[in-house]
Amino acid sequence: MIARKIDTPEGHTVEVLLGWERLEAFTHPDAFPRATSIPLGIIDCNLSEAAFYAIEYAAQDQKAAGLITSPLLYAAAAQTAIELFSRPDQIWKIQTLANALCIARPTLSNRLRLLRGLAPRTRELLQQGLIKPEFAKILLAEPSPERQEHLATRAARGMMSTRSLYRLVHPDYEPPRKIAAPRGQKKHRLGDIGGMERALSESYGTPTTIAMDAGQQKGYVEMPFHSLSGLKGLLDKLDQQISTDPLARGTLTLKVDNKQEANALLLELGANTDPDLDTPDSTP
Repeated sequence: MIARKIDTPEGHTVEVLLGWERLEAFTHPDAFPRATSIPLGIIDCNLSEAAFYAIEYAAQDQKAAGLITSPLLYAAAAQTAIELFSRPDQIWKIQTLANALCIARPTLSNRLRLLRGLAPRTRELLQQGLIKPEFAKILLAEPSPERQEHLATRAARGMMSTRSLYRLVHPDYEPPRKIAAPRGQKKHRLGDIGGMERALSESYGTPTTIAMDAGQQKGYVEMPFHSLSGLKGLLDKLDQQISTDPLARGTLTLKVDNKQEANALLLELGANTDPDLDTPDSTP
C-alpha cells in the first residue's frame, strides 16, 4: 500500500493512494488473524504525482496482478480526481490530468466519454465485462439511449460482430473494397482505411492517418503527439501492442511554431548550451 502525508480540517494526516483492497482486507471485521498494524509506504508527492499513483499506477498494478480492469472505473477515478484536486483559482482540466497520468489527452477524453455518453444498461454490461470496450466505443455514436441499450444487449448475447454493430450504428458505412494490384501480383484486401483510422485513433488517443503509395506496396501510419507526455503514452501503447520489433521503424519528427520554441527545443535536446541563440558573439 502507498500513501502520502496530508493535512485536512478533519485532522486526517494520511491519504491512501494505492492498495485500498488490501487495506479493507486488513480492517475487515471477519479478518483472521486480526492485524495489529498495517504496513504502509509513505511517499512525499504533489497533486500530479498523487493522481498518477491513485489512477494510472493502480490500474497497471491491478492488470499485473491478473485482475480485470474496467475503463469505466478508470474514468470514474479520473472524474473524481478532477473534482477533488480542482480549486477555485486553479481548475484541473482534462489536459492537466492527462499530463499527470502520462497519457495522451484524447485517450483520457475517450474514457470519460464512456462514463458520460453510455446509457445506464450499456454501462452495466461494460462494467460486467459482457461487452467489449470496442463495442462500447461504437455505441457512443448511437443518439438514442433506448436503441443503444437494445444494441448493447444484443451484443452481450454474442449475436453480432464488431462490423455488424458498426453498420447498425452507422447506416452509411461502406464495406471494404478490393484494391487493384499490379499485373502478376495477387490482389489483397487492404480494408476500410477510414474505419481502421478511427479504430487506431480511439485506441491510441490521437488522430491517426494511414497512407499508401500508388502501388499499394509501401506506406506509413502517422500518429501525431503534442507533448512529451503524449509521446510517452504512444510509446507505452506501442510497446505493449507490437511484438515484432522490425515493424516499429520510422522517423521521429519534433515540430515547433516559432524561433523561440526552436531555441528552447534545441536546449532541451542538448544540441546547444547557450540559452540565447540570437545573441551575436561579442568582439573586443
